[in-house]
Amino acid sequence: MVRPSVDTHVILDAAALLIAEQGFGRVRMDAIAARAGVAKGVLYLRFADKEELLRAVVDRELVLATRRSIELVEADPRGGSFSRLYLHAVTALHSRPALLRLYQESTSPLRGLAQDDERVRARELLGAEFIRALQAEGIVAADLDADVLAANLTLWNQALVAQAPRTGIDALILGMGELMARAVDIGVADTSAGKRVFVAFAEALISERERP
Repeated sequence: MVRPSVDTHVILDAAALLIAEQGFGRVRMDAIAARAGVAKGVLYLRFADKEELLRAVVDRELVLATRRSIELVEADPRGGSFSRLYLHAVTALHSRPALLRLYQESTSPLRGLAQDDERVRARELLGAEFIRALQAEGIVAADLDADVLAANLTLWNQALVAQAPRTGIDALILGMGELMARAVDIGVADTSAGKRVFVAFAEALISERERP
């Protein structure tokens, strides 16, 4: 049954499901409307075009993944260590199938939507600025090159996403977390400073993505 009015989140849910199933390039507005149970015209009352709708999906998916990562970090007694921050951030990303599809579609013009703003990139979770903030708090070894570490993590995470949703992803994430524990963690007993840094970066990223 077609509904004349529906909450925008229902439309975004429908679009995210289709993206996960088909990819960004193949999703059509009429298919999104059908999945959401609304007339296609309703979509154009909310969004100027398909790209604007997909941008809204990306923003919301990033926000949901980031909020999930905050929950995981705050619930973990050792959640402020770099290895645990890595583990929880990547786990949260892999909980959002539409985001995984975005990162997998390297040739899509929408590939840059997740990191298309300088302010967002500066607050990128697991990025160089984030690592430097952890170094300032004594969570990550000061002699590590933050830019090199961030670049290596980006390459690793891209390779990991390319494997999804095949089996064994959880083991790979845990394995990288163990490597980070040995190579990056300082081993401080109190990691609350790391949690504070992470939450500050995460909330700033959420704020940027939720801007009107």
